[in-house]
Amino acid sequence: MIEKSNQDGVLELRLSFNESNAFTSEAFEALFQSLEEHASDETLRALVLTSSRTGFFSNGLSPDAVHGRAESDVRALIGRFFDVLDRLFYFPTPTVCAINGHAIGYGAMLALVSDYRFMVERGARVSYPEVNLGIGLPVFVSSLLVELVGITNARDLLLTGRALKSPEAVSMGLVDEALPEDSLLEKARSHAKKIGSGSRTAIRAIKANLKHAHRLNRETILAKDRADTLALLQSADAKEGFQALIEKRRPRFA
Repeated sequence: MIEKSNQDGVLELRLSFNESNAFTSEAFEALFQSLEEHASDETLRALVLTSSRTGFFSNGLSPDAVHGRAESDVRALIGRFFDVLDRLFYFPTPTVCAINGHAIGYGAMLALVSDYRFMVERGARVSYPEVNLGIGLPVFVSSLLVELVGITNARDLLLTGRALKSPEAVSMGLVDEALPEDSLLEKARSHAKKIGSGSRTAIRAIKANLKHAHRLNRETILAKDRADTLALLQSADAKEGFQALIEKRRPRFA
């Protein structure tokens, strides 16, 4: 489910769950374990996260993973949902996300918590469509989005759920650079190698310090996000939103 390679201290993780890399409980667990396994590897210099699927980085949360599931199952899934974001955001080495296809919902969140984002210049969009599913974006993720694109842009993206093509994502500051498909991954790899070429001790210390302000309220925010997300996923609007997604129609919210 996670394809791995390591060249010169640059670890590459490639999502390979299903056709659109939609996240299930098993997918969350696989990615979390991969990140957890390598977080303590002091020989690593950088991490590249990408997809092995054509046209999709990740299409977000699979509706089948939550729709009609028991509360205990959804609670466990939400736990890993946030564990993965937390582990990637605080991964000890610099992280580079190569968005080689659509990054929707959770896929866009994975890109957001990475340190750098490179996106294919054609045939991909990034969006946070939670408003159309009857759920909200967690505080942790929302605050990072505001830091990157500003409150006005973040408000627009979240309240409309609209999708961005790569030129707008770059101009807004959500993505660092857009590249042709045949050079995207090579750019991500070379950038990861470049930023990881200095003192490993210094790089890890610098990254930790850059994230320090977020650590101060980390547990409080994550606890709130877990509770709020679980409650929202059990709401009538969320049930309708995911049912509409399964049936490929517009949701009919009350």
